[in-house]
Amino acid sequence: MDPNPSLPMARFLLVLKPRKPIESKDLIAGLDRLVDQLDAEVDHRTPAHLSAMLRGGLEHLRLQLFADVQAKAAGPVLELVLMSREPMGRGAPQTRECFEDLVRKASESMANLEPVFRSDRDGPLPRQE
Repeated sequence: MDPNPSLPMARFLLVLKPRKPIESKDLIAGLDRLVDQLDAEVDHRTPAHLSAMLRGGLEHLRLQLFADVQAKAAGPVLELVLMSREPMGRGAPQTRECFEDLVRKASESMANLEPVFRSDRDGPLPRQE
């Protein structure tokens, strides 16, 4: 049980845009290498969505990864959300560290996608297009 349920829980968002046209289903399919690098276990997958639990390192902190393909006027984007029960009121340092690792590994393993938004740097929500 969360010790202080009134504090917002950690949620970090990364939005990736394809550098060239790509099918929506291929965005989720392209996550396989990243999921392996993060030592994550996929618990749900569709052509436009993936959810996984990260197993690595932090025994006391359950980390969830959600990936969703979002349709935009300029083409689909891939949203990666990392969530945990760590309080954001304290900056969620452990979840933030895992998010930074996620950003680095996503950039390396999915070079065909360009990071266009990071909630830790750009604010809580991306601009609506």
